[in-house]
Amino acid sequence: MSVQTYTRQDCPVAHTLSVVGDQWTLLIIRDVLGGPKRFDELQNGLGISRNLLAQRLKRMVEADLLARRPIPDSRRFTYSLTPKALELRPAILALAEWGQKWRQPEVGTQVEITEKDTGEAVGLRYCRLSDGQEVKSDAIRVRRIRVDETG
Repeated sequence: MSVQTYTRQDCPVAHTLSVVGDQWTLLIIRDVLGGPKRFDELQNGLGISRNLLAQRLKRMVEADLLARRPIPDSRRFTYSLTPKALELRPAILALAEWGQKWRQPEVGTQVEITEKDTGEAVGLRYCRLSDGQEVKSDAIRVRRIRVDETG
């Protein structure tokens, strides 16, 4: 498995990559965003080897990203997203929006993000937490702040 720990990079991005940054984890989460999936559904949809998928699913269950539930009257299981994995939805949708905008050529599978009740198109945007007003990406400052433990 090509999972890095980024021990010298003590920041939230490095931590996130150490959990979800391998080649398949975000794609598995993407596929399970639509609802629980069986092993075979994931394997067929992703084209990943059975052995590698089994390793990834085991790791994702251990990391509390997926819940593994038995199918009644079967020896099979389904995999569904945990609340922890569901919080990755905005990040995955942001990657989808970016990829759809910048990939060449603009053919193949497209992503449509809509409101369930109205069918209206929606997109991810930054907003001020105090009043909900949209803030353009180029008007945002990002700083890394070191937080030390105090005992």
